[in-house]
Amino acid sequence: MSSLALPGVYVSEQKYVLNPLQIDTRCLSAFAGISEKGPVGKPILLKSFDEYLKIYGSFDTEGVLPLSVYSFFKCGGKECIVTRVANIETAKEASLELECQKGVVKIQALTPGTWGNYLCVKLWHEYETLESKIKEISLDFSSITLDDAENIYEGDVLNFNFPNGRIIDRQIVRIEKNVIYFAYPLKSLKKYIKETEKIKIRQVYFSMIVSNKDKKNETYLHLSMNKNNERYFETYINNRSNNFRISKENAEGIIKPVFSQNARNGCDGVANLQPADFIGTYKSLDECSGIGSFETRDDISIISVPDLCWLLNQPGKTEDDCIKNYEAVQKAMIIQAEKFQNRFAVLDMPDKFTTTEAINYAKKLQSHSAAIYYPYLNVIDPLDSSGYKTIRMPPSGAICGCISRTDNEKGVFHAPANCIIQGSVGLSKMVTESEMSMLYERNINVLKYFPGSGVKIWGAKTLSLDYDWRYINVRRTFTKISKAIKQGTQWAVFEVNDKNLRKRIVRQVSGFLLDLWMKGYLAGSTAEQGFYVRCDEELNPMENIDNGILTFEVGIAIVKPTEFFQVTITAEKEGASVYIQEN
Repeated sequence: MSSLALPGVYVSEQKYVLNPLQIDTRCLSAFAGISEKGPVGKPILLKSFDEYLKIYGSFDTEGVLPLSVYSFFKCGGKECIVTRVANIETAKEASLELECQKGVVKIQALTPGTWGNYLCVKLWHEYETLESKIKEISLDFSSITLDDAENIYEGDVLNFNFPNGRIIDRQIVRIEKNVIYFAYPLKSLKKYIKETEKIKIRQVYFSMIVSNKDKKNETYLHLSMNKNNERYFETYINNRSNNFRISKENAEGIIKPVFSQNARNGCDGVANLQPADFIGTYKSLDECSGIGSFETRDDISIISVPDLCWLLNQPGKTEDDCIKNYEAVQKAMIIQAEKFQNRFAVLDMPDKFTTTEAINYAKKLQSHSAAIYYPYLNVIDPLDSSGYKTIRMPPSGAICGCISRTDNEKGVFHAPANCIIQGSVGLSKMVTESEMSMLYERNINVLKYFPGSGVKIWGAKTLSLDYDWRYINVRRTFTKISKAIKQGTQWAVFEVNDKNLRKRIVRQVSGFLLDLWMKGYLAGSTAEQGFYVRCDEELNPMENIDNGILTFEVGIAIVKPTEFFQVTITAEKEGASVYIQEN
């Protein structure tokens, strides 16, 4: 900036530059389901399956969530959100109590589940002999005076070793110069008032090993009961453990040694799961559960609940009741997807359904913000080193991975279809060509096995009956473009609503759409066929201007996928000619 030579008002003119609009290419999937461990109702961002194993545990669970997340990453997913589903009233953390001189120290599993019952504690004491000697003992035996109290602090535990072999521990509650006070009188000193030099004093520490279900140990050495010590056990352990929390409760003195003690009473909260547990609630960032927890984030693109299959086999319920519960959760997913607009629900068709039952069920879920897939997948068991054992699972996890991969490699305007599902070796049932036609005609996306290639997604339809919203890529591209325009034109708020503003809006949005058309997002052989932007006096009468309203209209023609190729075979005298025509 140039220096100002004289007093006065100086005007510097700068050209107003509009930031270009950008389409959000991120595809973030969110899963809700049953896991071995992990926080209940708290959505956590994961960027690898190793992160899932660390937070939510192994494949040893009643649900298919771990297998679905595994398939998601295997099929090309880059990142996802996971929320654990459990019955909040019955899910409980395993715990155990370690006895002290007075009271107990409590160890509690970090998250609910029977996994915590495998936590096992081994604890032992360690001693450091002090060179300090006792000079004086108080008449009530509640304090002693040492010749040197250096490196001894309030909260430390001292061990007194008497000539008769008796050993007593006492925790220090106060220190004044070299005078050390205890919470409880040390009456055993009475016999040795005049022979204090025969008493050995040691500082007491403790170490502990906590093992878990995976036989992985957490080892903590040389811990102190002194809050001011850098290795104070409560702070030191809680800052490092991924499995449990330890709390002093009302304990005083040193924790007593433990050879082997297990935590107990952990509960998964799965046995009595209800649709309401999957649907969940959203009241605040700290008070949410199920798919309701997804409302805490506005960057989620796709939602899936693969563990709904658990609701189909609940004991004590009729088949009709199970289907109604299943349907209730999927309708809740659709409601959320439509509410957020930029969100899309990937649904699993119940595997037990026949073709007719699947068609009738799909009629109940009409929406342009959801797609449903059928049948289930047979995938290689990730725990089977031979590679021969297979597991049946709902396809939504793998589908979400394929959608994410398509978005990253090709763009959201490409249909997530004709994709090979990695790790899948077959289908739970074979669907004939005629059945596939019937299902796809009713907006059910069918998975198809190709010998030598594997299982592919053979459909890209939404559950909408509206032809304009027939395809997944059309719907998702529209929402991405809409979001980009909405966010990118926020600068116009509170600007003067005149012709110049309207021209700037048209110029900015048109430039954005032209770029998308050139990249293949929009249809048409010319840009005019692909989009238009309108912001004129007709859309903005004086009444609207007076009320602070600016209106502009955008029309876009999104590319649609090729579903069929028409093959015509013409017989000729010298052979046959094949003509392929795109439909």
